[in-house]
Amino acid sequence: MEPAKRLGRPPNPAKVEAILDTGWAMLLARGYEATSIEAIAAEAGVSRVTVYRHFPDKGALFREAVLRATRRIEADQALCEGGVEQGAPLDERLRRFGVGLMTFLVSPTAVAFYGVLSGELRHHPDIARAFFELGPARTVRNLAAILEEVSARGEIRLAALPVRAAEMLVGIWQGYSNYRLALGIEGDEAGALEERVAEGVTLFLEGCRPVSAGSGR
Repeated sequence: MEPAKRLGRPPNPAKVEAILDTGWAMLLARGYEATSIEAIAAEAGVSRVTVYRHFPDKGALFREAVLRATRRIEADQALCEGGVEQGAPLDERLRRFGVGLMTFLVSPTAVAFYGVLSGELRHHPDIARAFFELGPARTVRNLAAILEEVSARGEIRLAALPVRAAEMLVGIWQGYSNYRLALGIEGDEAGALEERVAEGVTLFLEGCRPVSAGSGR
């Protein structure tokens, strides 16, 4: 028996992007509860039926928008679907990863998310979990893959599981910058970004030096 043919018109990539752009901007500005599919459709200049054709509900639209943002971070970090870029020195790879991540975390989009949406999503645990898995957790897993790879080759010595070590490195990069930005306290997070990431990489790698033969350590 042949599979049933899907009815309706094929997806329009331009409309999908417009819906995601509009929906993400409205969610950041208004919050999850105050943003409706109808409002997104009106702002994007499409019908409500068009939105539902691509996204069955607001949660699906939110998850796709988060995943899209994460993929853009990965592109900035020179990551690919099959793994990390090979051949570059470790400190360079970590700096590239950190700059890609921190550029997003100090952006108006990220600041708006934590200021408007993060508290509200506590009341939507399924959506909150989806955000965490598609965003922060995926980023940490990508970083952990780099650390696990070089650890297996003996380039570094990890005193913790790769995922835990990756979380620690992200914490070094962030410091208190996210708190200052969320509170609206002025700082030079964007201006000092590359320097902060480089210093964090140096500090992290100093603590991960392999044990030399005969050192007794």
